[in-house]
Amino acid sequence: MLGDPTASHLVYVDESGMDERDNYGYGYAPVSERFYDLKSGRRQGRINMIAGYRDRTLIVPLVVLQG
Repeated sequence: MLGDPTASHLVYVDESGMDERDNYGYGYAPVSERFYDLKSGRRQGRINMIAGYRDRTLIVPLVVLQG
């Protein structure tokens, strides 16, 4: 168990990422018919973000661009 979750030696870290493929087509089709949309299968760009949190302070925010 954690004795004190606010102790200064603890660092909470989180990572998140996004890419160009997050835009999906939406539309309507008659009942029992599939809706189709054209979408490239190629990755075009990606952004990863990571940061730490300690003593109520954001530390070492980092952004990595790929592609």
